[in-house]
Amino acid sequence: MRIFITAPFGDNKENIEKLRSIIKSTGFEDYCFAMDEGRIEDPKELMIRAEEEIKKSDVLLIDITYKPTGRLIEAGMAYALKKKIIVIMKKGTLAKETVIGIADIIIEYEKTDDIKMGLEDFYNKI
Repeated sequence: MRIFITAPFGDNKENIEKLRSIIKSTGFEDYCFAMDEGRIEDPKELMIRAEEEIKKSDVLLIDITYKPTGRLIEAGMAYALKKKIIVIMKKGTLAKETVIGIADIIIEYEKTDDIKMGLEDFYNKI
């Protein structure tokens, strides 16, 4: 199963790589648009490419800790395409009801390593 990871282009590459490593260790294949595609300057082309990659994926993972904006568009696409959606967030993050409403699972974490158990449980259920 392939997870489309939403991540801001300016995010710390180390953090993204750690998350990718955790995802792979739970049995999923990972795809991170921000890292695998690189920056696409044309906004329309960006969204076309994102939709193409979401269609190829089974699951979308979004971290809502730091108020995603553009990444919520990708989550909306995944929801419309009937993809599974994993929402991760640091403990104490306030989540909008609309985000909760599209999530198949919500994983709260204190450190990135805490995400692994929730992903393993989710993988075993699907």
